Amino acid sequence: MKINRTIMHTNSQPKRGNKGFTLIEMIGVLAVIAILAGLLIPKIFQAISSARISSAALACSTVKAATADHYAKNGALGTTGNKFDTLVLMAEGFLDKPFATKIGTEATTEVDLVAGEPLTTTAPDGVKSAYALSGVAGQNDAAGSQVVQAVIPGVSEADAMALSQLIDGTTMSSGAGADDFSGRVKYAKSVGGAAVTVHVYITHR
Repeated sequence: MKINRTIMHTNSQPKRGNKGFTLIEMIGVLAVIAILAGLLIPKIFQAISSARISSAALACSTVKAATADHYAKNGALGTTGNKFDTLVLMAEGFLDKPFATKIGTEATTEVDLVAGEPLTTTAPDGVKSAYALSGVAGQNDAAGSQVVQAVIPGVSEADAMALSQLIDGTTMSSGAGADDFSGRVKYAKSVGGAAVTVHVYITHR
């Protein structure tokens, strides 16, 4: 007598153990991450720096608009003096907060109203209101007037140059290690890598 045996097959597969990364795979992943970081980190810092420069230029534009409103209301800029941003523009409600930037020492950053003076080649701290706005050497386009200017101390030369290039363009901006007395942004060259004081022309009447 033959006995038919039915052999049943199952689709079950033996379970495989969890497989981890090998040392070579880990090294490969870390190498890719290092390459990506090397490419992205400089871009991130460049974007942060550009944002700081753009923010400073925007702060100057805000003060200029507030000054225009003040002049339209009063028909004059007023009495010359320091802290024009807080004592005048904020007091009249044309400015919400004191002028400040992220490229300098904010504690002493301010907007001043000064009397026009002759143009010289000395450091801008010596003759604060002389501005060769047209870029013509030896020509002060704000002579004999009242000048509203922003004063930003403690600025690195690289940031000062970047702000000058943004506001005045490359043709009226000096290179590294040189005085910049043309246009609306001016500063004396850095000595030994020290920070510089940047003066930014707002308006004059």
